[in-house]
Amino acid sequence: MNISEEQLVRQAIAGDVDALTLLLGTHGEPIAASLQISSKWRSMVAPDDVMQVTYLEAFMRICDFVPTGPGSFGAWLRRIADNNLKDAIKELQRAKRPQPEH
Repeated sequence: MNISEEQLVRQAIAGDVDALTLLLGTHGEPIAASLQISSKWRSMVAPDDVMQVTYLEAFMRICDFVPTGPGSFGAWLRRIADNNLKDAIKELQRAKRPQPEH
């Protein structure tokens, strides 16, 4: 039986962990492969680490996802991954700054 992505998304939103796992498996690898990590940060930020946080966030927030048509799940997951990458780089930049003297 072939289930459409739209059906998988509905099932995932309804709490079907297997459906969400399948969606993440389908979309995660291409997103990880296309993350834009500059050479400055590549040694400190791995796509797999960004995606691990992204998958966790997707599991926690899937009930809030509102599909808007074909491709919307992939776009949603991409936004989460991009934001997690930005957050990881901001954290590294913060850690590199000298701490003010008290």
